[in-house]
Amino acid sequence: MDSHQHDELKDVPPGQGTSAALFVLCFALLIGSFWLFGYAFEVGSPLLFVGGLLAASAAYFVPQQLLPRPR
Repeated sequence: MDSHQHDELKDVPPGQGTSAALFVLCFALLIGSFWLFGYAFEVGSPLLFVGGLLAASAAYFVPQQLLPRPR
């Protein structure tokens, strides 16, 4: 079988798909933390608010500290 790559994909460096998926995951975590903040005030639960703080912190911490720096 002939394995070939489409022309529009040949200039994409390896690992860019993982970066895009991580961006979507962290963005969803950040938006979810906003929802947790609001819901915590609605039900009066400080634990949900702390969960929102942890989720928002993780959304920034993961890409900045746990991933290798680009070269």
